[in-house]
Amino acid sequence: METFELEAKKRETGKKAKRLLVKEKSIPAIVYGHRLKSEAVAVPYAQFEKIFRSAGENTLIWLKIGPGKKQVLIYDYQKDPLTEKFIHVDFYAVKMDEKIVAAVPLNFTGISPAVKNEGGILVKNMESVKVKCLPKDLPREIKVDLSLLKSFAERIKVLDLKVDSGVEILIDDKNQVMANVVLPRVEKEEVGKPEEKVEEVEGIKPKEETAKEEGEKQEKGVKKEGKAKDDKKKK
Repeated sequence: METFELEAKKRETGKKAKRLLVKEKSIPAIVYGHRLKSEAVAVPYAQFEKIFRSAGENTLIWLKIGPGKKQVLIYDYQKDPLTEKFIHVDFYAVKMDEKIVAAVPLNFTGISPAVKNEGGILVKNMESVKVKCLPKDLPREIKVDLSLLKSFAERIKVLDLKVDSGVEILIDDKNQVMANVVLPRVEKEEVGKPEEKVEEVEGIKPKEETAKEEGEKQEKGVKKEGKAKDDKKKK
């Protein structure tokens, strides 16, 4: 496994010390581990950022503190939500003969034929898995081959992951689905009820027109009856 080296120095705590670190372009950090007393340190920002981009979180780093040095992993880190710059780092000191537990990211590679040819939608149910192994066996990532998803019925499960014999995946249900392809959602369009057209047959008028004419006749009949009564009164 490739290793990197990072300079570190012991640091003081408090607001004044924090301002000094900002001025020096350093990141406050802490080192801890199994049966190891935690230690507050600072590391150069540019050097740490370069190593992080190259190594990620699952690569062993030689952390030099004064005359001594420790093998560590980047266990955790914090970033400023606005600037996205590192503001704190946790280093976990390891012992090469003791197994460790760490989260390993999944690297989804390849193209699913069910997505490419059938227009399906890829669903990823996991982004990382926890593993247990010796520090030297810790994988930087675990690859997931999406080309295995040839149809909507295919599933990539935990048991399909390929890792070295010294690496144990800490998931009890090995049939748990990590990735699959589903049918795209199709929104149902509202189908309007077609307007019924009543064709006029010779000699037969549509009901609406007949009703209208009957109404007009009744109205005329009322008017005639009223007029006849008025004429009688005048006589």
